[in-house]
Amino acid sequence: MKLRVNMLKILEVVSNPVKKAYVSLTYLINLVILLPFSVFADNLQEVKLINSNNVNIEQIKSALVGEIKNEIQHYSDIHGWKKVVPNIKVNIPKAISSLPHCPEPIRFTAQDNQSQPVGRLKRQVKCESPTVNWRLNATVYVQLTLPVMVARTLIHRDELITRGMLDSQMLQLKAPKNIITNADQVIGLHAIRRIRQGQLITENLLKKPFLINKGDQVLIVAKKGKFEASTKGIALEHGKMHEQIRVENTATQKVIHARVFAQGKVETIF
Repeated sequence: MKLRVNMLKILEVVSNPVKKAYVSLTYLINLVILLPFSVFADNLQEVKLINSNNVNIEQIKSALVGEIKNEIQHYSDIHGWKKVVPNIKVNIPKAISSLPHCPEPIRFTAQDNQSQPVGRLKRQVKCESPTVNWRLNATVYVQLTLPVMVARTLIHRDELITRGMLDSQMLQLKAPKNIITNADQVIGLHAIRRIRQGQLITENLLKKPFLINKGDQVLIVAKKGKFEASTKGIALEHGKMHEQIRVENTATQKVIHARVFAQGKVETIF
């Protein structure tokens, strides 16, 4: 409306021969060029007023990043992760900027079954209040940099892992993986399969220690009813609880099969 009134004033001045003589070219140029900027400024104020009542997408992103950082810290505390450096990118639909401002704190809920906060995460953004209620989905991409355990030397299958076999190396974790971050989590375990030098050590490559290891001196307990006798032997295989292994009787050099029932002890039942 303001622009239309100003343009009518210009036409009135130009069409009047008397007034035309007193109108300078500079005045007309300023009137035509500068007035639209005042109209544009009014429009900007109106847009700003409208947007102030809508969702601020940058604030939502910042809040979601903070939520993900809390998840990472919580997971790190539970699993003993140290020196974790996160890289978080949030993708929220632009349509959120047209939604009404939420009078209550925005809530975020997980939309996936991913326990490890790394890789591609799905989160629902929700506003729940008596007057405003809306929700939409956001995607979060998380990459973590942290020290992990790798094999310093070649580790053979069933070999007992010692500190000298391990090394620490920085890793960029882009997807969930059962990593090991502390040497104490590995020492004393056995390798399920051959682990190459420099290979990342993960939980699926390890197994709990045996109650009896190959070459250990064991106590062979023989039972029959109330009768019980014992002698010494040498384990020819690794053995877990209730597993049957081959044992050589030290006195007779005879190889028998016996069941593991305690640390360093096997039993035979007649």
